[in-house]
Amino acid sequence: MRRLNDDRGAVGVFMAITIVVLLGAVGLTIDVGALYRERRELRNGADAGALAIAEDCALGVSTCNSGQARALAKDYANANASDRFADVIDVDLDLSAKTVTVHLGTLTDAGGRNFEPFFARVVGFTGTTVHATATARWGYPSELWAHLPLIISECEFPQGTSVPTPEQVFYFHDGNNAEPCNAQAGLDADGDGFLAGGFGWLTTDSGCERYLLSERWYDADPGSSPSTGCEVSYVGALVGDEVALPIFDDILGVGAGGTYHIAGFALFHITGYHFGGQYSVNPPCRGDQRCVSGYFTSGIVYDGKPGGDDHGFAVIELVG
Repeated sequence: MRRLNDDRGAVGVFMAITIVVLLGAVGLTIDVGALYRERRELRNGADAGALAIAEDCALGVSTCNSGQARALAKDYANANASDRFADVIDVDLDLSAKTVTVHLGTLTDAGGRNFEPFFARVVGFTGTTVHATATARWGYPSELWAHLPLIISECEFPQGTSVPTPEQVFYFHDGNNAEPCNAQAGLDADGDGFLAGGFGWLTTDSGCERYLLSERWYDADPGSSPSTGCEVSYVGALVGDEVALPIFDDILGVGAGGTYHIAGFALFHITGYHFGGQYSVNPPCRGDQRCVSGYFTSGIVYDGKPGGDDHGFAVIELVG
């Protein structure tokens, strides 16, 4: 019986040590999870602040300055922190490079700048400052996702005028109602002295979308109906919305085998179209004609890269 009692004592000590180790592991897990949550909240705040500042600068509003940028970064940093406290360490606004970098750090309600763990303090760890940095840039798009592979002639874009523009009706450039434009110098691949007006269609990457780069040639989708992969319901849902469309400044051939040279991108508000068959919403033309109506406008998109020419709207991207 004496040996049995001794064993029970050893087991009790072992269990006590095991419980302490397990509690320590659980505490460490909780502290590490809280640390990652703090870093994620700061990164979300930095991303949101950088994008908001870049949007103000892209739109040319009066708040695009260092003082207002810092205040805006503070608002978004606090809004994304679960305790509503975050420290704006620095906001680097470079108007020449069209970039903004937001650097955030930990801030407590007592004004401290260390993230303080709950369990790790038992072993003497007093905390650390968590950081997050985000950089956004803005400019005119040089490449982007076109969510409708419709391409409009550059001669239809109102050069030298501000946007928005009055509503216009564009016809398929291979149809009887397409009016040619004078070709721009050096942009006349077929040598006929004219640039086709109106619109055409591009082949797609997936569904009804195509990723496009300016100053590149892309294959035409033959025919006047929407490109292969464009469902009726999808195209119809774009009416009343702004869609970023490619602008062409030269063309080789028409239909199958034809190619377009992309000069840039414009933001177009679609009000109606008639592409034949079921592709007809608020039709601005009838019968065998193929047309689309709407107006060019300004705004911001987030699924492209800056670096292109000005066609009235801007693109913003996170770069770090």
